Amino acid sequence: MPPAGQTALGQLPTTVGNAVDVALPSPGGARDSTSGARPGWSWDWARKVWSVFTFWNVVPIVGLMGFVYLYGFADSFYQSISIVNLQNSSSMSTSLSSMVGSSLLGSAGGSTESGEVMAYIASPEMLRILDKQFHLRSVYSSPSHSPFWRLAPDASDEDFLAYYQQMVTVSQDSTTLLITVNVLDWDAKRAQAINKAVLAAATNFVTMLTQTMQQATIKYAKDQLAFAWNAVAVAQPVDRPVAEAELSSAEQAMASAESMASQQDVFLIPVSNATLPTDTAVPDALLDEAGILLVASVIFMILHLLASNVTDHRKI
Repeated sequence: MPPAGQTALGQLPTTVGNAVDVALPSPGGARDSTSGARPGWSWDWARKVWSVFTFWNVVPIVGLMGFVYLYGFADSFYQSISIVNLQNSSSMSTSLSSMVGSSLLGSAGGSTESGEVMAYIASPEMLRILDKQFHLRSVYSSPSHSPFWRLAPDASDEDFLAYYQQMVTVSQDSTTLLITVNVLDWDAKRAQAINKAVLAAATNFVTMLTQTMQQATIKYAKDQLAFAWNAVAVAQPVDRPVAEAELSSAEQAMASAESMASQQDVFLIPVSNATLPTDTAVPDALLDEAGILLVASVIFMILHLLASNVTDHRKI
């Protein structure tokens, strides 16, 4: 039995006729009875900590980090540019002045053919051709490149294609319809060589596309002509005039189809050959540094306004 005035472990102390209040610890630690904050924490202390992070010691640090990355770790890329024009034989059969005018004003191959050429340049088929010739997967994943930019050695085919589409881009001017091919690479000569290979493969694709369109145009007329010749060969004397008339119509349709097919010849005409860059174009360090400072400033101002609203709300 414990002595008088003491309690056993785990029992509440009691006195005769009076209850004794016992302060039990709250979960997560004791809190201040007036502010509700835990001991050692106050909004005054938080404001003091936040006041250390001012605009003039946060944004310049971020800018310095961006400067170190851009000039110390970021890879520099050479950019080779080529410009081509997609024209068909109908636009080229005009006079020299008309041909020049069509090149400048955009009277060239149809938008469908242009879209197919642009899609082909960015396609896995084009990537396979270039990878076989230049070993692009090994080039893009080389350990000598920045770890922030290079392709992962075990990248999937989809990631490889997405990376290639960042290094080789194609666009078309909406006014002149001229197609521009941009190739980025760590080596200037390789950038030019890849650009030339892209144009060569695109030219072969256009030739194949032309042949496919011509064969589709002529096929029906050729089948009708063969059917008409066979009808004349087996026709009875009484039916021969009708068969010969149908043969004459089929021959005229064949001539029209051949004329239409000849107008479907499409050519990829170089306007500006692949350039050999002499200076790096990407990244533009000064422009990128300005962008980093601008973004850091905007983010800091947003956070500063949010923090000010919170602290002002706590004062109420």
